[in-house]
This record gives sequence, structure tokens and C-alpha cells, in this order.
Amino acid sequence: MMDPPVVLAEARQGAGFEPMAYSERGFARAFVQANTPTFVTYALGSVVLSMFCPLGAVIYAVYCVAGTVAIWATVCVHCPYYGRVCPAGYSTMSSSLFRKGREDLLARRYKLIWLYVAPSWLAPPLAASPVLLLQFSWPLFAILLAFLLMAFVVAPLLSRAAGCCDYWRGYPGPESAARRQVSD
Repeated sequence: MMDPPVVLAEARQGAGFEPMAYSERGFARAFVQANTPTFVTYALGSVVLSMFCPLGAVIYAVYCVAGTVAIWATVCVHCPYYGRVCPAGYSTMSSSLFRKGREDLLARRYKLIWLYVAPSWLAPPLAASPVLLLQFSWPLFAILLAFLLMAFVVAPLLSRAAGCCDYWRGYPGPESAARRQVSD
């Protein structure tokens, strides 16, 4: 067992981390598992908004695409998968559009994801709630419920199994790497 200061130093530098290699078939499965909940969530959000505000649905869809590109620009550029095949496919897109960042910034930048994701998850229910209260509609309620389940239950559960999976395993946060090493 390594003593924690060594583990902390290695974690900060990303030493010893080797991104998982994916076969073509394994990548396809991981890509679908990582991205389908997000795409379905965005599609449902657009449908919810289009039921009472078509322009809002268009603005929402543009925001979702822009938010994804912002994640590529601010988070994925710092990932060890940059320029390689990652489960979400984001590193490939990121490396084709943006310069590589510093891997030691990934943990801090990863927290920025919520700046891009939260509005896309909150806008449909916040906008639909007053409409439902003033003029209840079963179709709107059903699609909103599907959106809420996908955004707040299914997508988070699946994102821990696919997507930025190495981050969820503790890379590169020094505190989680030390906890993992000490508990082994």
C-alpha cells in the first residue's frame, strides 16, 4: 500500500492513469449507453416546450447543442481521453475542435458541467409548471413526467456506468484517489 502523500502526488499529475481501450463494438455500446439518455432528455424537453411555446423549444434545442459544445471546450480538453476514443465520444469531437488543456485541471473543470446541464434539465419543468397549473393537459403532463424520469433518474444512473466513467471512479481527484488507495 502506498502512503497517501505519494498517491496524492500521482493523482495530481495523472501518473499511472491509462484510459480504458475500447474495441469498436465496445465503444459503440458505451457510446449509445452514454449518449442516449442525454439525447432523449433533450428531445423530450423540446417536445414539452413545443406544446405551448414553439420558439422556446427551438431556443432550448440550440442551448442544448451549445451546452454540449461548451462541455467539449471547457471540460473534455482536460481529459486524459482527449484525442482518443472515450465512452461518450466527446473527446474525439473536442480534440477536432479545440486545443488540449491540462489534465490536472479536469477535476475542477468537470464541476462546470452543471453550468451547462442544469438549465437544460430545469427549463422544461419550470416553463411547463405554470401551464399545467393554469390549463392542465394530460399529454403535457405525460411528456413532462417522461422528461423528469429521464433527466433526474435514468440519465444520472446510466452516466455512472458510461460516459465520463473514469472520472466517476475517482480520477483525477486527489482526495478520492487517496481514499481508494487507503481503503484497498
